[in-house]
Amino acid sequence: MSDSQPLPYLRRLDMNLLLTFDVLMRTRSATASSALLHKTQPAISRDLARLRRRLEDPLLVVVKGRFIPTERALELHSAVHDALSQIESALRPPEAFDPVKASGVVNIGTGAHSEILLAAPLIERLHRAAPGITLRFQSVHGDFMPDDLDAERLDMAIGLFGKVPARFHRDTLLKDRRVCVVSARHPWAGRGALSLADLPSIKWFAFAHMYGRETNFDRALKPDASRLEFSAYLSGFGITPYVLLDTDYATTMPASVARVHGQHFPLATLELPASLRKIELVMVWPRRLHTSPLQAWLRGQIREVLQERAGDPAAPDA
Repeated sequence: MSDSQPLPYLRRLDMNLLLTFDVLMRTRSATASSALLHKTQPAISRDLARLRRRLEDPLLVVVKGRFIPTERALELHSAVHDALSQIESALRPPEAFDPVKASGVVNIGTGAHSEILLAAPLIERLHRAAPGITLRFQSVHGDFMPDDLDAERLDMAIGLFGKVPARFHRDTLLKDRRVCVVSARHPWAGRGALSLADLPSIKWFAFAHMYGRETNFDRALKPDASRLEFSAYLSGFGITPYVLLDTDYATTMPASVARVHGQHFPLATLELPASLRKIELVMVWPRRLHTSPLQAWLRGQIREVLQERAGDPAAPDA
């Protein structure tokens, strides 16, 4: 075996011999060591003999009925004991997660207006329950892109994602419906609902990341051989209500998001044709973080916030 292989000396050694050696060095007694390790004294003697042959050193010599370590044993034990203690600590089951003691930055990618639903209540929750955690929201757009999760720039992503690679975990957070939103002063504000034939008569805006790309809306319209034409593209979701108030444009969003905007702005919601309503808000995270106590707890907080915030998304019969 070549010493160029990883850990060449450790690979040649039975780790159980180091456990026996550590206990012998601490007790200086085969009898006491056999009791601590639940082994027979002959088994302790065999372990010591094997270790002596492997290291080519007597390690422990008997003087007046007691083991006395050699210089090699003293040198070896200082390293072995610390290493075994660290391994034992790493293998110990984790303590129950306490969010009050948690610290660090959590990076959450948000798309499809989800930050509007999530940010305020989640920030308030964590301020009370986990004050050492800093939330960092980052915009994600369109179809699911795994690069930021793979590169550890994001811990999770939330959006209207369709296909997600099998190497990621996926959870549907919210089943909602897509609605049209306009200013309360818009000429069509009182209609209540739109038909497919109405769609080309409205001025629509979308968002910059959608420019030149097929959207979820386009895919939903395909069976009807229609296409929604946009004449303006905004830089981000946050400016949406301000543009709606000052123009006669329209846009689409989840009904739960429209309700949040409606608490602060004079807007009107119009039901879309049935084929365009169904949407699902999805949370995606990498396998490396699936068992993280902090991440699992935070995912639970996100689910609870959205359940409280979203209400009943069911559309009226139409």
